[in-house]
Amino acid sequence: MAYVLKYEGQEYYELEIKGFKRKLPLIQVSPDTWIAYFDSLGDREFISHCAKELYKHLLTCDVLMTAESKGIPLVHELASMLNHRYYVVCRKEIKPFMRDPICAFYKPITSNKELTLCIDGRYKEKIAGKRVGIIDDIVSTGETLNAMEEIVTKAGGIVEKKIAILLEGNKRDDVIYLGILPIFKKAV
Repeated sequence: MAYVLKYEGQEYYELEIKGFKRKLPLIQVSPDTWIAYFDSLGDREFISHCAKELYKHLLTCDVLMTAESKGIPLVHELASMLNHRYYVVCRKEIKPFMRDPICAFYKPITSNKELTLCIDGRYKEKIAGKRVGIIDDIVSTGETLNAMEEIVTKAGGIVEKKIAILLEGNKRDDVIYLGILPIFKKAV
């Protein structure tokens, strides 16, 4: 089910997550479509609030994984709350220092081309045989989550949970989330 609201020239959308509010600017992404721009980077208070709401769903996870960069503050806070010694961050390109990188290809809604998501092969020991919680800030198409899931499988881990702060546009049954960001369409 798509969550679409009527665009009538409004500049902002007020997001509320369990009593916590943020005013998000509406950004036009096509002639008849706007999205509420959500950027959690640097918003420690918001991330902390969301982590307190989400961590209880991750109690059965041995390790957490996210993709750079917006998921990092959330996964850091969650790992701290769960008393995990480490977490895994998927990079958006193969780095020269990586040995035997484990990669997946994906095309997120924010890109015009296919991208690479990867981890250093040395992280395999942190994932193999472990129950992994995959964390993202916003899930739109699910491409980034799917790529992380592929990396977990290639590394020998088991995806235990998929968690996001927000879903954008459509509800999903395979992801635990705190809210939905609607898409705004101009009336015809």
